Amino acid sequence: MKLRPLLLALPLLASPGLAFAEIDVTLDHGSVWQTKKVNVRTEGFIQIHNKGNAVDVLTGANCSIAGSTELVGADGKDLDSLTIQPGQTLTLSADGPHLLMRHLSYTVDYGSILPCSFTFQEAGDLLGYLNATPAPAKK
Repeated sequence: MKLRPLLLALPLLASPGLAFAEIDVTLDHGSVWQTKKVNVRTEGFIQIHNKGNAVDVLTGANCSIAGSTELVGADGKDLDSLTIQPGQTLTLSADGPHLLMRHLSYTVDYGSILPCSFTFQEAGDLLGYLNATPAPAKK
């Protein structure tokens, strides 16, 4: 008698109509503006792909070279998170949302590679790499 509720639930668990969330978030190599001084700030950029079938949310990033790493919009204002729909690519770019790294402990030398950890609600922490390139000339 005690097994009956379990036996009724088994067909539901095995049902092909039930879809499980597939979490598959990947990061391309990104870029970061080089710096010539410490204790300054710089910006970082990367493409993030959601190849899974579930929504995921980028909730933060941490680049160890910086005292703080923040997600900001094109206007420079802080963002709490960025949503990535299934099958979509989120591009962190100079003219859109991007990373703002403040209070750098070291210079970011041309050609160096900066590791950063990206935190997602579903995928957890993923490691991404930003290649140092010259910053564009200021107008």
